Amino acid sequence: MSFKTLFLLIIVFLLSCNSGDNSDNHLTFKGSDINGVKFNSKEFEGTPMIINFWYPSCPPCTKEIPTLVEFNKENNQKILMIGIIHNSLVDSKEDAISMLEKFDVEYINLYDKDNSLTEEFNILGFPTTIFLDKTHKVNTKWTGYLDENTLKKESSKISK
Repeated sequence: MSFKTLFLLIIVFLLSCNSGDNSDNHLTFKGSDINGVKFNSKEFEGTPMIINFWYPSCPPCTKEIPTLVEFNKENNQKILMIGIIHNSLVDSKEDAISMLEKFDVEYINLYDKDNSLTEEFNILGFPTTIFLDKTHKVNTKWTGYLDENTLKKESSKISK
């Protein structure tokens, strides 16, 4: 096999395996909130969405919750905030409920009992926040603590 042929095969392979966050795929997902109420993202098409993956014993996760709560109060008519609670080995569902009550969280929180949403969104670290535009196309995937300035900057990209 010539170098040129090998090079072309590698390029074709890399292009076919590209699954970057900014693809043309529009995400849809389903789940149940912490109280068992069903959720389907299709019901919110046309509304930008911020999805935050977290769990109660994760220090940076809990550190950013007050920022998310405040942002939601200011923007809940323009952007839908969704929390997705990872079913970690060290936290119970009751721990998650206590954390939501402690911070007076009013936005939807889905309980990822079997971690299928964590796998579906390819979440590798916590917290991870995904910003979807109004067509539910991924604009940004942010892993790690999300401060107020970054939250405002990234959310301004999806609320246009």
